[in-house]
Amino acid sequence: MGSGECCIAHRVFSGILRSDVMCMACGFTSTTYDPCVDISLDLEPNQGGSTKIGSTKSHHSCNGEADSMNSSQNCGTSTLMGCLDRFTRPERLGSDQKFFCQQCQVRQESLKQMSIRKLPLVSCFHIKRFEHSSIRNMSRKVDRYLQFPFSLDMAPYLSSSILRSRFGNRIFSFDGDEPDASTELSSEFELFAVVTHTGKLDAGHYVTYLRLSNQWYKCDDAWITQVNENIVRAAQGYMMFYVQKMLYYKASEKPTPS
Repeated sequence: MGSGECCIAHRVFSGILRSDVMCMACGFTSTTYDPCVDISLDLEPNQGGSTKIGSTKSHHSCNGEADSMNSSQNCGTSTLMGCLDRFTRPERLGSDQKFFCQQCQVRQESLKQMSIRKLPLVSCFHIKRFEHSSIRNMSRKVDRYLQFPFSLDMAPYLSSSILRSRFGNRIFSFDGDEPDASTELSSEFELFAVVTHTGKLDAGHYVTYLRLSNQWYKCDDAWITQVNENIVRAAQGYMMFYVQKMLYYKASEKPTPS
């Protein structure tokens, strides 16, 4: 069970996230690993992103103001790479989130950084399009357009890449784990499914676009129709599924007659 291989769903979708929390007083770093079957991503505040503030679980607006819980949240364009950059960017935790430093033996302010320790065979990204404000007692959907690539290189978001960037390309051991959880080949992914949501928070409809042998299909309840890739690119992505490139092309190969 601990290996995440108890069933086919975990063998396909399960990866490992790494979380580093570093004491800002002495530099001591606490590292934890957690299994995951998908990654939830905040949309960028606007095109090009901004400085990461607060928790990765928080929600942001185009202008950074609380009363943007309306049309301003839908302005601009976000990108999937920008969302991943935001997810793996170091963030300073607030004074109300101090962690106990084992070296200082007191609670200290800290920096937190997420990275991907191990990639799954199929990476699932969930976009946070539903927002809830306890202050304003409101919930709403964010309709901002998200650009997503058909080919995705996950290498910049791996723990090995993050640590090399942080410490100047030195080589690190991974607490007795395998030397590297992902090779250059397995960090390359191909898009093969997009789930969209139309409508509002309290009423909507889900549609899936599925890629099979380089042909895209729209799955809308009982109706399945062929569509071109421009229709898929224009879709408002809610969930994206990427399969490792070597597996995608292997599955797309036509069997040779015996």
